[in-house]
Amino acid sequence: MSAKKSKPTVTFRLGDDFYDKLSKFTDKFIADGFELFSDEFANIDDFYKKALADKSDRTDTGFRCNPRQIYLLEAVYFQVMDQLNRGSFNRAENTVLILPDCMSLMLDKCKKERTKYGKICTRCVPNCDIHKIMLIADKYNVDGFFSKRALTEQIENIKKDRPSLSVIGIACLLTLASGMRSAKDAGVPSRGVFLNFTGCEHWSDKPFSTETSLRQLEAILEEKYGIPDKAS
Repeated sequence: MSAKKSKPTVTFRLGDDFYDKLSKFTDKFIADGFELFSDEFANIDDFYKKALADKSDRTDTGFRCNPRQIYLLEAVYFQVMDQLNRGSFNRAENTVLILPDCMSLMLDKCKKERTKYGKICTRCVPNCDIHKIMLIADKYNVDGFFSKRALTEQIENIKKDRPSLSVIGIACLLTLASGMRSAKDAGVPSRGVFLNFTGCEHWSDKPFSTETSLRQLEAILEEKYGIPDKAS
């Protein structure tokens, strides 16, 4: 007697009302998000309108022309991935920081030093936020490298010498989640901290240095490594 064939198990199955439910959920998600983050997102609409009206031949137009919905979506994507990655991030033996150029107080005059993994901070300006970040990183024996355009390749290169690797990225609302996707492509768990505001050439005609939450960064490191020994 032949064995009864079982039906294949599908990962998901959409019902007839799926798109209706998805539309209602999305409308509520966006409305609630805009209300909750009204202060943080207050200037996005004006910037978006100006970016759309800009008919110059700049190469970053597509990046600049993002409405509030995309900022919200990328922020939530980051938060979901940060939570999902938490366990594997904490279990990895090594951690490195991936740093944005826009946080350098000296900007294009920053005295970065080139290494095979990426440029590093040389601690040239005491009140530079990158310097402050690296002072925190030192307490946990964590290295920091400025981000390269080919981020997945950069992380894969670091991973060759540190197979059990995790990454903390620091970036703006529109780039942190994409950086985490690059880390995922490299097979590396990542967490991150947003910039508090934008100041690079994509957003300002006269770029200025940006900042991040040093407290949030240290909380991630402390969760993984514990409170550092002040005597060490």
